[in-house]
Amino acid sequence: MGYYWLYYLGIFGAYWLVDHPAVLVGLGVMILLRRWIPDPWVLLRTFGRIRALREQIAANPANVTARRDLARIYLERLRPGAALKLVDQARERDRDSAELLFLRGLALHETGKHEEALGPLVEAVQVDARVGFGEAFRVAGDALSQLGRHQEAIDAYDRYLEKNSSSIEGHVKVALAHHRAGEAQEAKDALREASRTWSAIPGYTKRKQIGWMARALLCRLWL
Repeated sequence: MGYYWLYYLGIFGAYWLVDHPAVLVGLGVMILLRRWIPDPWVLLRTFGRIRALREQIAANPANVTARRDLARIYLERLRPGAALKLVDQARERDRDSAELLFLRGLALHETGKHEEALGPLVEAVQVDARVGFGEAFRVAGDALSQLGRHQEAIDAYDRYLEKNSSSIEGHVKVALAHHRAGEAQEAKDALREASRTWSAIPGYTKRKQIGWMARALLCRLWL
C-alpha cells in the first residue's frame, strides 16, 4: 500500500486551506495517474542515493554494482526505461548475473514488453533458482497474465507461492488468473487461502500487505 495516502492527505489539506473545489481536481488526477506516480516515501528515501550512485558511475564506468543499484531505484521510482538502459550497460560486463537478468526482465515487463520479458526471467531462474526470493516467478506470472496466457501464469504464481507462502499478493494474483481461465472454484479456493494466510501472519507482515488483503476481500464479493 505504501505511503500514497500522503498525496491524498496533501490534496485534502490544500482544499481545507483554500476552500476551493478546484483543488479537488488534483484528487481525480492522482487517481487517474496513480500507476505512474512513485510512492512519496520512495522519492524521499532515494533522493540522495541517486546522486551518490551517479557520481560513482561517472568516476568508474566499470562499476556494475552502482549501475545495478541505480537501476533498482529507477524501478522503484517507476522509471523502467532508465532502469533497462543501466541494466544493459551492467550486463556488458557481467552477462551471467542472475540478478541482472531478473532486473532486465522486470524492466521489460514494466515498459510493456511482456513477451520479451519472459526470456531473461527464465534465464535468471536457470542461473539461480533463488534469485529475488522467487520474485522472478511473480513477475513472469504478471507478464503471462498480460499476454492472456492464464494457465502458464497460474503455474508461475504457484512457483512463487512455493517460496513465498505468506504473500497475500501471490494468492490474490493466482485467484485472478484462475478466474480469467474460467476456473471459478479454484479462484475461490485461492482467496480462502489468502484469508487463512492473513490470519496466520504476524502483525508487522500484515501492515505491509493490508492493501492486498483489501483487494482479496473485494475479489471475494464478485469472484
